[in-house]
Amino acid sequence: MRTALAAVAVVLLIAGLPACGGSSSSSSSSGGTGTTTGPASSSLVAKVSNAKASYDTGKITASVDVEEGGHPGKKLTLRYGLVDAVSGTRASESEEIAARFVTTAQVKKVTETVKIPKPTPTDYLVHFVLYAPDGSYLASSDSDVFTVGS
Repeated sequence: MRTALAAVAVVLLIAGLPACGGSSSSSSSSGGTGTTTGPASSSLVAKVSNAKASYDTGKITASVDVEEGGHPGKKLTLRYGLVDAVSGTRASESEEIAARFVTTAQVKKVTETVKIPKPTPTDYLVHFVLYAPDGSYLASSDSDVFTVGS
């Protein structure tokens, strides 16, 4: 029953979160590794995929792959939020900044990683969103549901 409820909550959450905006806040630790993945392009490439999260030793570690570039000079912001998978509501007060990018003509792929302090025990997922310079939604990816124990 709890798993079915969590699945329904995740579906509802995914349908509603892409339009959610975030407020300014301080950044959590992040570490990116980058590679150039393709030739220069004139159109903006902004993709977020392969979100993962796990809980171990008192903290959540989450990562996501970001592919960006093609149109030089665009300032993109990657944000993340912790979501209660049981209720479908945001567990973090606001979306936190995971990384900022300034695009180049070359398309680059990076993996960004964040650490989140232990929240109240329940089932969660981590929602990553890539925003354009004007704050509009570009792409998102959610981790699988994971459990934080007591």
